[in-house]
Amino acid sequence: MSTTEVQLLLEKYKNGQISQEELLRLQEMVTGNDYEPEIKADIMQTLHNTAPQSNWATGEGEEILQRILQSPGRRTHIRYLKQYAAAAAILGAALLAGGFYLSRVRHSAPVAMQKHPPLAPGGNKAMLVLADGSTIPLDSANTGNLAKQGDARITNSGQGLAYEAEGAGAAVVYNTVVTPRGGQYQLTLADGSKVWLNASSSIRFPTAFAEKERLVEISGEGYFQVAPNAQQPFRVKVKGQSDMEVKVLGTSFNIMAYADEQTITTTLESGAVQLVHGNVKSLLQPGFDGSLAPGNDNFQIGEADMEQALAWKEGKFRFRNTSIQTIMRQMARWYNIEVSYEGDLSDIRLTGIISRRENAAALLKILSSTKRVHFDINDNRILVKPTDPQ
Repeated sequence: MSTTEVQLLLEKYKNGQISQEELLRLQEMVTGNDYEPEIKADIMQTLHNTAPQSNWATGEGEEILQRILQSPGRRTHIRYLKQYAAAAAILGAALLAGGFYLSRVRHSAPVAMQKHPPLAPGGNKAMLVLADGSTIPLDSANTGNLAKQGDARITNSGQGLAYEAEGAGAAVVYNTVVTPRGGQYQLTLADGSKVWLNASSSIRFPTAFAEKERLVEISGEGYFQVAPNAQQPFRVKVKGQSDMEVKVLGTSFNIMAYADEQTITTTLESGAVQLVHGNVKSLLQPGFDGSLAPGNDNFQIGEADMEQALAWKEGKFRFRNTSIQTIMRQMARWYNIEVSYEGDLSDIRLTGIISRRENAAALLKILSSTKRVHFDINDNRILVKPTDPQ
């Protein structure tokens, strides 16, 4: 993330325009402390605009952070934020929502901040956004009964989220599960359908399916196992560079719709799905995929590489003649790394397989063994360049 991107996310938060995915991205940046000078500068600029005598050096900035951390609850936190600069709010909101701590806030009993080792793999972690906008972190430390939404009780096993119907008649409400970079999660919807979310993805869904159809919305990448119900068709709205829909009855399939990929790709494992974009409709058969590129109204249908498309769900990276840029985009999401390029890499396509439980250095070693590409590693930043000819 560049300084410009940090400032953009801070502005979006202050203006109330930040998405859940962007908020999680900002939380990652806060907990890493990589951009602490920019955060402090933003806080102090707003403090100066509202109270010109404010000065971080006198401890006022840190006092704000300390008081935010000590806020006993969400309502108190919100009332407190109204008294201070919106820029300071981003730190308090991120810390409360994600359970993160800043290492440089002064406490009576300082606690050392735990950081993941560089290039460590991701894991099961996500954020649950309830209907009222409140958030619950999803990890192995926050299990059991989490909340009640509408007619559903929400439980977390530490490995997955489940919605269990209790009664009927309450108004339908919507929840969202968001995975950060370096996170993945599984959930079971109220109808019994199962969803696996890859890193940097989100799904919005009703807590109970009371309508004539079952409708969910997804961005990023997800694998679906849809519970059959011919009387209540299942429909997925896909958010990407080109919006589209997937209509199913009972089936298993994968949707990849990251904003930084060139196409939205739906890969059908079993059953039948219909791809819809405007007035264009295409029917997929098992073992095939359909791709939609920005500015193109027609789907490109072809035989799928099922092992490669579903490798992430099986806990693997699998590449077959895959461009280095595509490989690095997948790595950036799972390992939460920053990637830059140097030189001409347009003709470099590689093949390999490795567990996603390995750290990034192991995968980079495999890729560099081809003698076609070289990686310079600086903390969590990777510079990719072609190998110099001998």
